[in-house]
Amino acid sequence: MAQESNFYKALSRRALIINETEAGAGLSGLLGLLVLGLLATVFFITENYFISLFLVSIGLLLYVSGKEFSKILMSAFTIFFSSKHLVAKAAFLQDTLGALDEVLKIKRSKSRAYIGQPLEKNAKIILPNNPLSVDIQRLLESDKDPSYAEFIAHSYYHQCHELYDFSNENFDFVSNVMPLFGLIGTIVGLISMFDTLGADVTVEALSPQLALALKTTLYGAIFSSVYRIVGVRFSQRLASLDYDYEAFIKALTALIENKATIEVE
Repeated sequence: MAQESNFYKALSRRALIINETEAGAGLSGLLGLLVLGLLATVFFITENYFISLFLVSIGLLLYVSGKEFSKILMSAFTIFFSSKHLVAKAAFLQDTLGALDEVLKIKRSKSRAYIGQPLEKNAKIILPNNPLSVDIQRLLESDKDPSYAEFIAHSYYHQCHELYDFSNENFDFVSNVMPLFGLIGTIVGLISMFDTLGADVTVEALSPQLALALKTTLYGAIFSSVYRIVGVRFSQRLASLDYDYEAFIKALTALIENKATIEVE
């Protein structure tokens, strides 16, 4: 059985898998939001609006992710630097599908994946040396039905799917909320400006309030955009993973129907 690459040695599989029983804010997420909210208030009062809204965004992400906060940050960092799926099992599916694609020429229409090149009866196919290839080899040797093949494929798919979906939802939540905090700062600045209006008001006197209103709106939009960009990246990976899974099921079905023989490198 092949050893995991250095990339997966550096990133523990357990560290990247979302635990459904712990997902969500919980007490740790709530406390983190409160602490960072207090720090953000201090920076807001001292007119460090960028840092203040940055802390708010981190606090919101901590609130919705809870104990999974570090896992999400690690996933968000690595997803921009590797084309491989972030969970090892899904990477095995990706690599194995690549080998099958060379033989079957798997295509995708608007609605589904399909086999582009018919497979000959009793064809011999060489797959990369990984646990999934070994499972496929055993599956074909034991003459199981396609439903069991789908079960095997799903076991290599669902953990990564949960990671991508969970991360995308959390980043999307922060992206949607940050403009509201920017708007709050804008309203505070406008209220303060109207409170100082009088017959002898000068532009210089109104400048701090105007700066508060404009800067908080700007920073709220900036952080919203950043979190949205990260969330879209997870959404794209999720779509890619779904395609890999669908195409892999088609490939397994073709292997079973044509009684193919698998050899592992």
